Amino acid sequence: MFSMARPILFLSALCFCVGVLATSPLLERGGGTSGSEFIYDRFVNPPASYRPKYRYWIPDASVLPENVADDIAQLGQRGAGGVEFNSYYSYGGTQGPAATDWDVYGFGTPAYIKILRTALQAHKDNGMVMDYTLGPQSGQGVPAELGNPGLAWDVVFHNVSIINGTYSGPLPGWGVGDLVSAVTFSVHNSTDHSDEFGQLFNMPLVYNYTRYLMSAESLTDVTHLVEEDGSITTTVDLIGDGQSQFLLYASYARQSYERACIASNASPRDLLQNGSFAVDHFSRAGADVIANFVEEHILVDGVKELLMEVGGAIFEDSVEIPADTYWTPDLLSTFEQQHGYSLAKHLPLLSGNEGSQTEGGGPIQIASDAQGQGPDVVADYRSTMGSLVVDYLQGMEDWVHKLGLQFRHQVGYNLPVDMLQLIPRVDIPETETLAFANDVDRFRQYCGAANLAGKPIISIELGADYWRAFSQSWTDLLQDAKRAYVAGVNHVVLHGAPYSHNFVNTTWPGYTTFQYLFGGHHSRQQPAWDLGYKQANDYLSRMQVVLRAGVARVDIAFWDKMTAQRAYPNTLYTPADLVMAGYTYNYLSPENFLLEEAYIMDGVLAPNRQGFKALVLRQNDTLTTRGVRDLETYVQAGLQLVILGDVPSTYTTKNRTQILEAQEVWKRITDLHNVHKVPDGSLGSILDMIGVRPRTQITSNGTWYTVWRDNVAETYVLIYNDGNYSTGSISFETTKTSYFLNCWTGERSPIPQYAVNESAGTTEIPFALQRTEAVLIMFSDLVSDQKPDHVLSLSRLLDLRYDASGSIWMKQDVSDEMLTTASFSNNSMPTETAALGTFDLTRWSVTVEQWLPPTDLFDIAARKVNVTMDVPGPALYSWADLNLTSASGIGYYTTDFAWESSSGGEGQKMGAVLDIPPVTHGIVGFINGKELPAMDITNPKVDITEYLTNGTNTILLQVSTTLVNSVAPVWNDIMTLGAKPLLPFDLLRTSGFGESANGIIGEVKIQPYRLTKISLA
Repeated sequence: MFSMARPILFLSALCFCVGVLATSPLLERGGGTSGSEFIYDRFVNPPASYRPKYRYWIPDASVLPENVADDIAQLGQRGAGGVEFNSYYSYGGTQGPAATDWDVYGFGTPAYIKILRTALQAHKDNGMVMDYTLGPQSGQGVPAELGNPGLAWDVVFHNVSIINGTYSGPLPGWGVGDLVSAVTFSVHNSTDHSDEFGQLFNMPLVYNYTRYLMSAESLTDVTHLVEEDGSITTTVDLIGDGQSQFLLYASYARQSYERACIASNASPRDLLQNGSFAVDHFSRAGADVIANFVEEHILVDGVKELLMEVGGAIFEDSVEIPADTYWTPDLLSTFEQQHGYSLAKHLPLLSGNEGSQTEGGGPIQIASDAQGQGPDVVADYRSTMGSLVVDYLQGMEDWVHKLGLQFRHQVGYNLPVDMLQLIPRVDIPETETLAFANDVDRFRQYCGAANLAGKPIISIELGADYWRAFSQSWTDLLQDAKRAYVAGVNHVVLHGAPYSHNFVNTTWPGYTTFQYLFGGHHSRQQPAWDLGYKQANDYLSRMQVVLRAGVARVDIAFWDKMTAQRAYPNTLYTPADLVMAGYTYNYLSPENFLLEEAYIMDGVLAPNRQGFKALVLRQNDTLTTRGVRDLETYVQAGLQLVILGDVPSTYTTKNRTQILEAQEVWKRITDLHNVHKVPDGSLGSILDMIGVRPRTQITSNGTWYTVWRDNVAETYVLIYNDGNYSTGSISFETTKTSYFLNCWTGERSPIPQYAVNESAGTTEIPFALQRTEAVLIMFSDLVSDQKPDHVLSLSRLLDLRYDASGSIWMKQDVSDEMLTTASFSNNSMPTETAALGTFDLTRWSVTVEQWLPPTDLFDIAARKVNVTMDVPGPALYSWADLNLTSASGIGYYTTDFAWESSSGGEGQKMGAVLDIPPVTHGIVGFINGKELPAMDITNPKVDITEYLTNGTNTILLQVSTTLVNSVAPVWNDIMTLGAKPLLPFDLLRTSGFGESANGIIGEVKIQPYRLTKISLA
């Protein structure tokens, strides 16, 4: 096998071979209409369905239709595939009062229908695809009649102390809802607690509550004693000295009438003006409320036909309906059918802790002194609620599919249910950067079940990051996207694109959602709108074409059973050993073992999906008895099972018979040769020891992530460096011919240096990756009918490339001459090379087009003022260092340099690379008036040979910035709908989210090189 102890070939972020000698006839031999060419055609020019979407907010239906059409068209012109159409309505009225009369401009009104129809027509006119969010706010409710059984339910609890053993009087809380149960019990003690339930601004969110320890033996159902008028007389058996506290606890189910959007009129005239109520997400009735309303009031006047023509999906955001404990009318009967006992008596155990996970819990929680009883009852409740969510999801999908659309939903997290169980139940499951904290491990938790279920698209709400209004750069967004991509996500929906025109009581820089709290706000108000957006959107689009090809392959599965998913999921595997070795992994719930593809073939789990080579179980995992039985089936069929620590002892059920049966399973399987019970330690070394190796074996001095996609006869691998510049090599589990795919330019080029180990079935390729760089590799035998000759190793760090005939040229860009030995795939020979040295560009003329606040802040067009200065160089400085501290905008950098090209003799020619320091937002370059190919903003390096002429050459670099530096001085004066930013800018600044360093910072270099043709005959 090729040893990386020898010096390696360094590859740039642009993958040097896609420069002057890009796509050539060599690549088309044996082509035809193969799957490879089909995907490559889409890669070069991605269709709208593969392009990023933008979450688009309208304030309400009073906006001008022509402005909405203009916003959508402009997004399309800049590479977006469409918008996710959202009706913001001040986030349901929670972010401020209605600025217009929602009786006229509310959701579902004729004015709204006109705007919706305009948005759909704009997509049709521009060849785009629109997703639609039902209802105002986030798709969780619509106008409905009070009392409609499909509206959201919760259960509320009231209690009273029983004094001297007897209580006679009104049942506590009588009249607040439908009585579910009344019980009595004694309390051993009470303690005060503070628990974290999430994070905000990287600070913990906590809620305070009192925890009562209940005597399970004393728990008595007294519901039958409640009279019709709500009175009750009940007696308890006093314990010991009679000093124990006894409680009478009553539980009531009610419709909470939580609003998805408040009404703007205190006396609404009809259903449409009644605001919008949240619907029941634990029954099909909730889906029916939405479907019936939308069919009757929204899909009218040509909207339905347009939606079916240009619509992609119906979308619903993460469920955030306030409730201490979720409920639904069918809960009790379904629960007893599933678990064999009545929940009613045990309802106090659910008190205040089974509602929205973003809200924290209620003020009182009840625990039982019976071993396992409390957690087991809660787990059974959550299991039933998960099955009832399926009823809602199925209802939504049945209706959405009749429209020829798909259902996209941020399903599972934030509810007291098993997220991984529910993910397969929607067409397009969606995660988000906010709740999942841009963490690869957390994204893996979301993607495993989706890929196992064969979901072709896993989307992400990208960029909803706190404190980033007007300061979020494309560098930030692309890094977020790459972290999601390497976990399995393959489509981004950017948060977000607001209505970009004038609106009532709103200043420059335009309508801004969420009181300026979150990042995003992608619109024509941004300096990068015409200098960065198109390039970045094309980059994301090409990446998504490849990441949606074929199926995802993953090395390892972790067992992950959570009865309730946090609103902000935790990182579950923190060691770096798996990533450093090149292992990829997903998380699966045992509920996912019921999926059709979750079977074993040749010792591999899900051979037609991820192809997991091993399953990992940890000591602190939660087990299900059915899942343990599935494990027995799996290991008997040959799957490698690694148990870190002891066998877990926590189960989701209180059924002792089933638990004992599961324990017998463990006795039968723990001694099998493929079941490895090991101390909790370095999992990577353990896997290697038992012969489970990654598809991408990594040797590097950085942190590199990979994602692997198989598409019939091709394999695609994305490599992402989540850190600073690093070097190394990767051994890929394939021997197909390798190619670079450049997502910035759409070019494809064969890789000139690699080593194939036919006996091991691997190909080793060296890399040098810039900070946060991503490289996309294709392995295919369909593009060419024979492998091109290639270099196995080098004694010096040189670049190689192919020409159109398939010959290899060796590149040297150092100033001295020296002898270099190259080892080729068919022979070894010495080669003389020489080239000029690198030189810096100097004598810059820098013009900054400042996008400044307008004189009248209610004029949302920026005031543009140009400032020009000479900078001798070679170093270029931030605009703040050029006395433009409060400037955002576009920078124009111009200089000249001399160039004389000489062939240097037969078999040699000269060229040059332009090397620019990384930029944060957008960059476009020109040589002698000709635009250069799109550049990777993390490493803007481009071959400029074909643009050069002998003599004087003129270079123009244009860079764009975010808007934050210009907004900062007027932060306290800007407003949306009369509301100023939620946080002072000084707080943002001290937290590291203040002004940015704008412009090109550093030295711009020309790297001349000489190419020497290598004869392999």
